[in-house]
Amino acid sequence: MDALVGFIVTANHLVANATVVKALLQDGRELDAVVLVRSERDDVALLRVEPDNLRALTLENAGVPEVGEPVIAIGNPQDWGQSVTLGIVSALHRSCPGIASRDLIQSDVRVSQGSSGGALVNLKGKLIGVVVARRSGFAFAVPADAVGRLFVAAQ
Repeated sequence: MDALVGFIVTANHLVANATVVKALLQDGRELDAVVLVRSERDDVALLRVEPDNLRALTLENAGVPEVGEPVIAIGNPQDWGQSVTLGIVSALHRSCPGIASRDLIQSDVRVSQGSSGGALVNLKGKLIGVVVARRSGFAFAVPADAVGRLFVAAQ
């Protein structure tokens, strides 16, 4: 993400019928956000807010994660507030009903309803994906390269 420009990435299904939404930040701020670009195939969207003291994650450029690699999911399950869970990448190149992409990262991180749009990061703190679904105890995330494509499309 790009904190200096005010870019935020989330799951497209959360903003699918909107052009302007509210972005609730971890520190409690609620910012107006404009939907810039969306990918229905990958179920991710790029939003823009007024940049004001934001912090960004770095996209992992080293390619796909490895099966067995530890990962952390950051989300806001059921609007209880920020939550962090730990697990491993359990499979790559997965599909999930309702999402056209067949290149999802499957992990065993515990996520609840409301965690869609949250970050999936490696232990170096770099974004490897965006959580878009949960099924049968697994979280499914769109890989970071799909997020990178949103930035290119926004140029």
